[in-house]
Amino acid sequence: MWSLYKLRRFKSLAIALALASALLYLTTYNQQFIIKNFGYLAESLRGVTEVRMATMRQNLSFFTNISTGVIPPEADAKAAEEIYHRYGSELQVICPESKRLGNKEDGGWDVCLYSAYKPHKECLVYSFGINNDWSFDDGVVSTYNCTVRAFDPSMNATDHRRGSNIWFYNQGISGSDFVNDRGWQLRTLESYVRLFNDSEKMIDYLKIDVEYSEWSSLEAILNSTVLSRVKQFGLETHTRDMFQKAPSSVADFVYYTGLLRRLQDAGFYRWYWHFNHFGNFVSKNSNRKLTCCFEMVFLNVNIPYVAS
Repeated sequence: MWSLYKLRRFKSLAIALALASALLYLTTYNQQFIIKNFGYLAESLRGVTEVRMATMRQNLSFFTNISTGVIPPEADAKAAEEIYHRYGSELQVICPESKRLGNKEDGGWDVCLYSAYKPHKECLVYSFGINNDWSFDDGVVSTYNCTVRAFDPSMNATDHRRGSNIWFYNQGISGSDFVNDRGWQLRTLESYVRLFNDSEKMIDYLKIDVEYSEWSSLEAILNSTVLSRVKQFGLETHTRDMFQKAPSSVADFVYYTGLLRRLQDAGFYRWYWHFNHFGNFVSKNSNRKLTCCFEMVFLNVNIPYVAS
């Protein structure tokens, strides 16, 4: 009886070990089978993700015969002026679909509507420089129902809400946070984005038209990371000729073009520009009739592509 009991126990143990071994084998085999036969699926899915995350850079047409905007050390003021105006008046990328919002002349801005650039239903706009012309801001709201944060300390207007979607702030943009000698509160774009808890949001359109303060503002923007969350950038540039009644120097033009080149290095390419003819003047550097002001619109080509 004892031998029979030991035999049965041995058989039970042997069966248990056999089942455990079979289970281990099947598990190992299945892992190898999955890796061998379905590994391509993981690779395919990863490829799909990569396609979906492809940037707009791979889906836009770029101009190739454009200047570099580099001003050589030996350039005089006349030559530097020529390089700046040439560089500022060249298109760098094509937007195949666009719409002008606001006035046809000063006050309106062009918006690219291609793919990911078209404002979505929860779009956000930062608009610096209003000068009592609300045509662009009203147009963004009426056309796309965007939320607009509008800023201008020169209007002598208190903070208020305009309609349902525009919030006006009696403040302005600059290269740092301070109160100037006019009593205007000025801040950087990065500071405003943090102040309004918009740090994690995409800004569909950033517009800056602030009468020569754009350069210090742009420098601060480029020194931050906020541009990575901006889709389109409307910028009016000015030279000191109109605002400080002095001709722009070589150092001025090097500064202007340097910032515009840094903007391109950050992935912002100019798809639209025109002269602001309200700022015409005769240059003391070249004796040519020029304009102090370019209105430019840039596309961030590094944002994810969205199929139209």
